[in-house]
Amino acid sequence: MSLNSLSIFDIAFVTPHGICFQQVFYTCSRAIREKWFERALKEGGWSLSIRYTPTDLKSIYIRNEFEDYEECRLVVKESLQGLDIETYLQSVQLMKLAKEILKDYP
Repeated sequence: MSLNSLSIFDIAFVTPHGICFQQVFYTCSRAIREKWFERALKEGGWSLSIRYTPTDLKSIYIRNEFEDYEECRLVVKESLQGLDIETYLQSVQLMKLAKEILKDYP
């Protein structure tokens, strides 16, 4: 994904709850695939360089292994309200398992 010249570089933090930037949380397929949130829970969080457009904070962007940018989407707080981290991580694992099972079906 190519970002326009209005995007800004900044730092976000990977936590067990998501990628934290400006006191809200984001997630993306790479973070889930590489188990960032589980690692942050076990080993502690870390900082991450991002880009974002100030007029649209529904998404932030992280650099991927191909030197391109990958979109991270805002996590809607209401969808996680009342869930503890263990329940959240279990639901992520179930979604990955379902995706794996369904990939063989047309």
